[in-house]
Amino acid sequence: MEINRILVCVDLTPLSLKALEWAKFLAQKLSAELVVFHELEDVYTMIKTSTSFGMPASPDLKERAEKNVMDKITPLLKGCENYRIVIEAKGKTANRLIDVVKEEKPELTVVTVDYERIVTKLDSQTLVIK
Repeated sequence: MEINRILVCVDLTPLSLKALEWAKFLAQKLSAELVVFHELEDVYTMIKTSTSFGMPASPDLKERAEKNVMDKITPLLKGCENYRIVIEAKGKTANRLIDVVKEEKPELTVVTVDYERIVTKLDSQTLVIK
């Protein structure tokens, strides 16, 4: 089986950063594209909650959060030539991960043990980092 695309779910916890290290290592060894996925759960919740209270969230809330994540993840990808970072604010990470795997169609998905319960729902070979 050839691996052309590896997707890694990064929530910026120490364990997810270890998952990123593994995914980057494998992507470099296999000359595969690395797709780094990060869900802005807190931003999604803040926007949804503020709307229900009739108080708009800051218009640049998502953009500032995206920049913050990019500033943290990009330096960790030094040396990796073929990567994309996908940052969303569309829901809970576990739910969105299932959809993102369907959309991106990676041959390998790297997740932390926190998402082990959804591994059977991922349409991809999965490496679980503990």
